[in-house]
Amino acid sequence: MTRDRLVLHERECRVRDYYASELTQHRPGELLIARENSFDGTTVRADMRTIDRNNVTRLWEFKISASYEALGQILVYVAMARRAEEAAGAECLIRGVIAAFKFKPELVYTVERLNLSIELVTLPPVLTRAGAIPTVAESRTFPEIPGQSGLLASTGAEPYQQETT
Repeated sequence: MTRDRLVLHERECRVRDYYASELTQHRPGELLIARENSFDGTTVRADMRTIDRNNVTRLWEFKISASYEALGQILVYVAMARRAEEAAGAECLIRGVIAAFKFKPELVYTVERLNLSIELVTLPPVLTRAGAIPTVAESRTFPEIPGQSGLLASTGAEPYQQETT
């Protein structure tokens, strides 16, 4: 994994962890089952697994900016989870969720057009701080502190000087 890729992964994990710690605020009625949910016999790991009151299990993939890669990942996670449920003889509804700050328009279109039953969750901007993601550069204005001579000149006062001995 390249250094840039590693930094991006670390940011995504911090965002996921913060989101998971406040899950009840973001998703009332949904409970966290696991972070880094793995599937037996594979090296595949979903970022997070949750369940809601209706027994719907959700597998999550967190991205800073979601593209085609996220779609491929979530499809594999859902397939592996369904295979595990079938092998265990259990029946529950499993859905995929891609959570990101931004989504490629083609990704949104594909999920809708192909009726993939994947939720796209736009993460709140406040979570950018959790991932140490720089926000859009804000213009900064610094106050100007007038020099002593300028301040004194504007008031008409004479500078006070004390002799030292």
